Amino acid sequence: MYRRSTPGLLGLAFLFSACGGDGDTAVSEWAGTITDSAGIQVIANPETRMWSEGDAWKLEEVLTIGAAEGAPEYQFGQISGVGIASDGRIIVSDMQGQHVKVFAPDGTWERTIGEAGNGPGQFGAQAGPVLVGRGDTVFVPDIVNQRVNMITPDGEALRSLPIDMQAGIPIRWELTENGTIVTQLRKLFNAPGVTPDSLDVIVTRGYDGAILDTITSVPSGKTFAMSASGQPEFHFFSPEPIWALTRDGGILLGTNDEYRFVFLDPEGATRRIVSMPSEPAMVTEEDRSLFVSSLESLWGQAGVPPQGIQQLKSAISFEDRFPAFAQALSGPSGSLWVQRIRPLSQMSSEEKEGFNPLQNIGSAQWDVFDSEGHYLGIVEMPFHYQPLGFHDNEVVGVWRDDLDVQYVKLLRIAGMD
Repeated sequence: MYRRSTPGLLGLAFLFSACGGDGDTAVSEWAGTITDSAGIQVIANPETRMWSEGDAWKLEEVLTIGAAEGAPEYQFGQISGVGIASDGRIIVSDMQGQHVKVFAPDGTWERTIGEAGNGPGQFGAQAGPVLVGRGDTVFVPDIVNQRVNMITPDGEALRSLPIDMQAGIPIRWELTENGTIVTQLRKLFNAPGVTPDSLDVIVTRGYDGAILDTITSVPSGKTFAMSASGQPEFHFFSPEPIWALTRDGGILLGTNDEYRFVFLDPEGATRRIVSMPSEPAMVTEEDRSLFVSSLESLWGQAGVPPQGIQQLKSAISFEDRFPAFAQALSGPSGSLWVQRIRPLSQMSSEEKEGFNPLQNIGSAQWDVFDSEGHYLGIVEMPFHYQPLGFHDNEVVGVWRDDLDVQYVKLLRIAGMD
């Protein structure tokens, strides 16, 4: 989905070094265990990393797109997705601007596609992410308008695919290497034909919007739910399903209350289970206070009146412990990347000041495992950087500066060979 890009607009040349965990040591040989259970490999990792200082991968910045002021073509409101076309053009969806911007491989703006609305070629609020399919067809899910917009990087509006909300609310989208759309569906609301369920389903969709097949089911997350009376309820740090497509057409699954991942092959059969010891930190009163005050600030900035903020606060509760990890991504060469958690109370003053509860739950540290499930070590991502995906030896993501201005940033992974 992502293609190699060259340094361009606002590009910098610096390295983010990979490093070991706090106080850990490297070993030359993997010291975990592998057992067989009915033909399934069970890989139990130690916390000891395999990388030595010279072996660790490094992240080299090659391209940054964005601006805090000046030309509006380079300014972003709220980036909701980034995709790369076959010719290297970079396609960015902006849910605040309700449009899509296209940039040349060197970061030069080419065009802005769409505007706010519900008509042809228009986008609703919350549109995104960006999925680039066969023939560089660009898919942009638009939940508000209950459709998936299909466009080309040249700005041509093709058609739209309907989203049947009664089948479930799409809460995550991905695209396989051969261009199949994959969606996680969750039944949230008490409505005609829609009954809340304890399981989400991960399904494939055709290019007509129809659901083709169910890949698997996962436990429904409980971070957000609707009460029987129709009121929102928030239970932060509760277990959530985590999944990602693998490069061979399979899927990896996990639930973030346990450091354990199940790898399914393209036919849906379990082939490998990978785990590592983890002891999630307790959620302290300081953690709760920081989290709620940050939410209050965001709600206020969004225009929620004081009475509404108080009502939302009354619907907040917390788990006793943080999750075991924040998110997981399928990386290059079959690697697995797992984002660590850092309790809010352990953040620096600078980090607390710029904390965004919707974007900063995870640490800048990512555990990396090789294609066999062996733990290699930690890669340190840039401060305020959210990776969205990989291609070959690059990662594409969104970076925020100290003023919370967003940029698209591409990093090259050095040292993989």
